[in-house]
Amino acid sequence: MQNEYFVLMRERSQLHPLLTWDQEYLQFLKPAPVEVLEPVKLKLGEPVPPRPIMVDHHSLPSPVVSPRLKEALEAADLPGVQFVPADVQAGDAVLRYWLVHMWRTIPCMDRQRSVFEETEVGQVLLSLDKLVLDEAVLREVPLHERRAFMLEEDTVHLFHQTVVERVLALTPPPEGLRFIPVAEWGDSSAFR
Repeated sequence: MQNEYFVLMRERSQLHPLLTWDQEYLQFLKPAPVEVLEPVKLKLGEPVPPRPIMVDHHSLPSPVVSPRLKEALEAADLPGVQFVPADVQAGDAVLRYWLVHMWRTIPCMDRQRSVFEETEVGQVLLSLDKLVLDEAVLREVPLHERRAFMLEEDTVHLFHQTVVERVLALTPPPEGLRFIPVAEWGDSSAFR
């Protein structure tokens, strides 16, 4: 089961901008669906590349995806995942993207086999160097309900291999993302 999951990360590129909120966002930090009446407002985060290239996936750190990537994910019918329209201010242009609000969390970090550092009271992870999933916890959740979720212990977006295959099958291939197998992922993965 460990080999069936992948962590979604941004592609390493100085040309693909990070995104940041251009409005209040506290409701998106809760593990629950959100109600929005208009698209959320995002903008390019610092440092802004001299000639930013907008791609299929950007990080907020929540995933922000292009319409075609949203369609591929939406077709996978992912419970606990909400697609929220997002207008990204990129220079003089406003581009429509979709914030992937993953409100389903599963507490499935194997605390005996994962390598991590936490606060003294043990409520917040300071770092997660190696993630090992607790397969007993995952087995209790039907596959349909755990094909995409966020790790409850940390901000890690996990996707089952069936979803990864669907995304990577797009033509042309999606840009701006990497799926790292859980066994190879750690806090330093962003720099590799």
